[in-house]
Amino acid sequence: MDTSSPVRVLHVDDEPDFAELAGSFLERSDGRFDVTAVTTVADAVELLDSTRVDCVVSDYDMPGTNGIEFLKTVRERYGDVPFLLFTGRGSEEVASEAISAGVDDYLRKESGTDQFSVLANRIGNVVSRARAERRLEAHLGRMTDAFYALDEEWRFTYVNERGAEILERDPDAILGDTVWESFPETVGSELEHAYREAMETGKPREFEFRYAPLETDFEVHAYPSETDLSVYFRDVTERKERERELEEASERLALALDGADVGVWDWDLRTDEVTFDEGWTAMLGYELAEIDADLDAWEERVHPDDIDAVWDVLEPHLAGETDAYECDHRMRTKSGDWKWIRDRGRVVERDENGAPRRAVGIHIDVTDRTERERDLERYRRMVDAMPESVCLYDAEGRFVFVNDYLTEGYGSSGDELVGSESVLVDRIREESEGDPFAALVSGDRDVLADTIRMDLPNRTDAIVDYRLTPLFVDGEFDAVLCIARDVTEARRRERRLERTSARLEALFERSPDMMEIHDLDGTIVEANRSMCNELGYEPEALVGTSVSAIDVEMDAADASKRWEGLGVDETARIETSYRRADGSTLPVEVHVRRIDVHGEDRFLASSRDITERRAYQRRIERENERLDEFAKVVSHDLRNPLNVLSGFTRLARDTGDLSHLDRCERALDDMEHLIDDVLTLARQGRTVGESKQVGLADVACEARENVDAPELSLDVETSAAIRADPGRLKQLFENLFRNAFEHGDPPVIVTVDDLDGGFYVVDDGPGIPPDERERVFESGYTTSGSGTGFGLAIVEGVAEAHGWDVAVDAGEEGGARFTFTGVESRVDDR
Repeated sequence: MDTSSPVRVLHVDDEPDFAELAGSFLERSDGRFDVTAVTTVADAVELLDSTRVDCVVSDYDMPGTNGIEFLKTVRERYGDVPFLLFTGRGSEEVASEAISAGVDDYLRKESGTDQFSVLANRIGNVVSRARAERRLEAHLGRMTDAFYALDEEWRFTYVNERGAEILERDPDAILGDTVWESFPETVGSELEHAYREAMETGKPREFEFRYAPLETDFEVHAYPSETDLSVYFRDVTERKERERELEEASERLALALDGADVGVWDWDLRTDEVTFDEGWTAMLGYELAEIDADLDAWEERVHPDDIDAVWDVLEPHLAGETDAYECDHRMRTKSGDWKWIRDRGRVVERDENGAPRRAVGIHIDVTDRTERERDLERYRRMVDAMPESVCLYDAEGRFVFVNDYLTEGYGSSGDELVGSESVLVDRIREESEGDPFAALVSGDRDVLADTIRMDLPNRTDAIVDYRLTPLFVDGEFDAVLCIARDVTEARRRERRLERTSARLEALFERSPDMMEIHDLDGTIVEANRSMCNELGYEPEALVGTSVSAIDVEMDAADASKRWEGLGVDETARIETSYRRADGSTLPVEVHVRRIDVHGEDRFLASSRDITERRAYQRRIERENERLDEFAKVVSHDLRNPLNVLSGFTRLARDTGDLSHLDRCERALDDMEHLIDDVLTLARQGRTVGESKQVGLADVACEARENVDAPELSLDVETSAAIRADPGRLKQLFENLFRNAFEHGDPPVIVTVDDLDGGFYVVDDGPGIPPDERERVFESGYTTSGSGTGFGLAIVEGVAEAHGWDVAVDAGEEGGARFTFTGVESRVDDR
């Protein structure tokens, strides 16, 4: 027991004299004891409520209660305070009951004073044991490692605070439960095997274990004893993750080095022997065995123009004047090409006098990077050559980059301007509500563009066009790009042009033709009302726009050359197409005349809509094409019946057999049908007369009566009415019925019915093969010996004249089905 700490003892006995005697002897036997005696349990509880006590000594028999009941009260209210039952009533029954209630020790009262020495010894033992347990518990609670203890039945007997935290369990909830009950996923695992092996062999086990339900990696130390297993463990998930990440990083590094142009060199400065690795030699296109292991192997391959600069950097480092050596230079490859190499290294060993003994470094192929740097330099020169001020601002509106044009305008060097505040940004803030520049920096605004008046170092009251755009890198603000131009002179020229335009306005503003004036670059400087109205633009939208923006057929470069080739007052005529604001186009005839306006070249273009003329031309062309088509077909198809007529007429004349005249008559009928169809196409083509409401059934029946086909039956299954030219619709049906009869085997059935948005006609004939369906509407195309080849062409013409779409496919039960859609229809309610 700790010999320095006092021991506060509460003695409860209903005999005050005995309690006083016991207290005196206890304090005499051990100077650390401080005994307080009370005669009732109530007084004892009151004292325990207000005072910390190291040990309670209680009699068994007391008025109204007994020591066992008092023990239960102490355990319930004050926890594991050491409790010693000191009673004159000694029996096995009392002792057993006391032990069951959790008494720490039991002592029978005897006669004489020696019993108090025994009592003092017992008190010292239970207090020492209790304090040791508290220290152990406090130690376990303070440990950074988690800890729990298992008894020989694998039940939890203790879990410290860190252990409960990691295991995500309430210690009180699992104490007394087996580890296998609390964590069933450990059954059959490496952890169970290790625990059982430790208890069986008595040897500690150390291992790592991942507990999947907690997604946690543990480092476990299990220490067995004869009766229990002490387990120290810690969460090593982060370490394992780092190990895995390190392993992955190592693999990536190995892959990167394996796939990258990186080589290692190791130089012994005492002998000039240099060890090169395979990466170093492969970088230059050599095998390792092809390179001598000496300094000359490196030096003789460095570009002659670079070697002096290399030594200028290397020698100070060898002398200890710099921490490292780094230099970019070119090296010759095996093929004779040159590669840019970034050479890095450092002296890693020196002798006692500081002389270098050994240096190690790497070569990195930076050929591509050097080329990119050269590209960047070219871009920089391009920016410097721009006839505009280009710069970058930081978040406060200070210059971080300026091109040469801007520095010339400011009359300052780039170094002087970088870091200074921009006059333009200040003026923008003065002229604006809020801070639009800050909105660019925050990303709330994508662009800031306008024209502003400001004083420049080389000009007062200048007019400046500017455009500011924020630049973000990986989502973070980097800079604001500014492109600005002094447009003072340009605006003055524009004002002169406006005056000129005002004088010219009287000449073309009221012209019915579209008129505009543009410069040699094709930029429109004026457009009249007719042009704006015809194309659907506001005048402001056209002025300043390139002619190529509205002329869809114009090649800007060719047009500029053509205009430049015109003499003053010389006119050129072209036909082209203009694009309206709504995206539609119209054909125009344009007359462009070069004029001089106060010494400036201008081009006056007068344009006229030639839509009707082109439509007329197309109609003439189509009619000519149709005439050509008719001529070809008629010349071919009339030749056959004419040959038949001529041949059988001669036979009748030569033989006297008048039956040959029947064949002549049929040939004449064929010619008549052919001529009728050709006349129909030629006269009516793709036009219709007045459309009206007509019943499909009525028109179809009339058409059937006009077709000479006694073995053709018509089945009309519709009462629908549509808007159509009755005569042309009847013509459509007649040709479809005749086509069905000519291509089918009698008897032939033709069905007419309506459908959503149209109607269809289907026969029960052989149908039309898929590969011939696209050709059936061609004039003169037929697969029947009795057909003219114009019937379906007439059908297509009637459909197109009405604005219908016609398609041919197979019927559900075979035959040919002609479907007409886009039809304005009405179904009767009768």
